[in-house]
Amino acid sequence: MQKRFVGLFLSVAASGLAACGGMASQVEVKGGNEDVISLAGNWEGQYEGTESGRSGGIKFSLELGRHTADGEVMLGAGAPPLKISFVRVEGGQVSGKMEPYMDPNCSCTVQTEFLGLVHGDVADGTFTTRAVQTGSEQHGNWTVQRRKDG
Repeated sequence: MQKRFVGLFLSVAASGLAACGGMASQVEVKGGNEDVISLAGNWEGQYEGTESGRSGGIKFSLELGRHTADGEVMLGAGAPPLKISFVRVEGGQVSGKMEPYMDPNCSCTVQTEFLGLVHGDVADGTFTTRAVQTGSEQHGNWTVQRRKDG
């Protein structure tokens, strides 16, 4: 049975996600051992904001035996990668939050949460980005696939 990611998968967006690119950041992965094992490997994909139309790449890598992963979400050329605060996985459902960041569209601080489902070598879901001061929201979708080489 599939469940949805809300807000990373590793997520991921501010007004459809701001900009990313650069070094991967350490991401805490919460969940039981079997659930965490289901995320092991190298994942790549993308997100797209519904309202903003903004899109970008997602990379996530988790080695067996670890409860921290490497992950990054790209917003655009020249922008640093967005940081994923944490990822939780339970019963095939994955959720998480991004560190607050400055959205280039509104020049305001936003927070993004994501929710989704892991089904084999694919995970997908939705994200919600909220402006901290106004509470206005934007939404989007994300999907990642486990690479066969990792």
